[in-house]
Amino acid sequence: MKKFKIKRILTGEKDSLEQLGTKAKFWFYDNKIKKLFKEGRKNTGENWVEVVVSELCIKLDIPHAKYEFSEYEEMKGTITENFVPSSGRLVLGNELLAGVLKDIDYDSHKKYGLKEYNLSTVLAVLKTDIIDVPINYESSEMNSAFDVFVGYIMLDCLISNPDRHHENWGLVVDNKKVYLTPTYDHASGLGCREPEERKKNRLISSDNGFKVDNFVNRAKTPFYLKKTGKKLSTYDAFIFCSLHNKKAALYWLKKLSNFNICEMEEIFSKVPNELISEISVKFAMEMLRVNKKRLIKLIEESKNGK
Repeated sequence: MKKFKIKRILTGEKDSLEQLGTKAKFWFYDNKIKKLFKEGRKNTGENWVEVVVSELCIKLDIPHAKYEFSEYEEMKGTITENFVPSSGRLVLGNELLAGVLKDIDYDSHKKYGLKEYNLSTVLAVLKTDIIDVPINYESSEMNSAFDVFVGYIMLDCLISNPDRHHENWGLVVDNKKVYLTPTYDHASGLGCREPEERKKNRLISSDNGFKVDNFVNRAKTPFYLKKTGKKLSTYDAFIFCSLHNKKAALYWLKKLSNFNICEMEEIFSKVPNELISEISVKFAMEMLRVNKKRLIKLIEESKNGK
């Protein structure tokens, strides 16, 4: 199996520092195409998970930022092409919500523990006709930003991504048009930060409270439910979306049902051996199996009127 390439950035290609986040990041030009290098934290799988999820998105037809493995000097990371046109501007979710929720003084600088960050509010914003699907995304069925965002929430459930905070989605404004961003930044998914020994123990444990099933069930999002003030799990966030947009939920679930486990395994087999451990592959694959199974059950439940 041919492995994914590792793009080596030459010293001096670095263009400018990136403002967001705590990791080492910089922009550079690759054959006149502007790309972002982001270093993954040591002793985590932040690099491989970005590339793997990017490949999962291809299979699921989810618009996404394309990630590739990369190295710069002694730093190991990923690179992704800038999805904002040179004439455009990126408006992150926090900036958007701060404008919408100005009456309650929305804290745009706080990523987590923000009870005003309601999924219902985000969906209401994305339902507006002014926001189009991501640039270059084409689908005969998913015609709105809301439709596409439901796919992002399904993806979060599939990979147990707890990091869909208000800087990990947004809008692109270009030539007086407004588009949803592709999905990006999945470096918290697939248990990539779980210690190796704990992954191994979860895989072999007979304790139902410690198994992989329980691990994925506990995955929480930064979203809160307005009625209860409680944080939503990744699964419950998708259920919430399905109640508000059944058509889109079933569309994305059917995409997932056609994506088999062997295809998922093939993606992992392309990751260079030095960038991912065997235990991490087994653990991530088990997470995908468990999450896919419970998501696909929703198709049958919808047929039975549940």
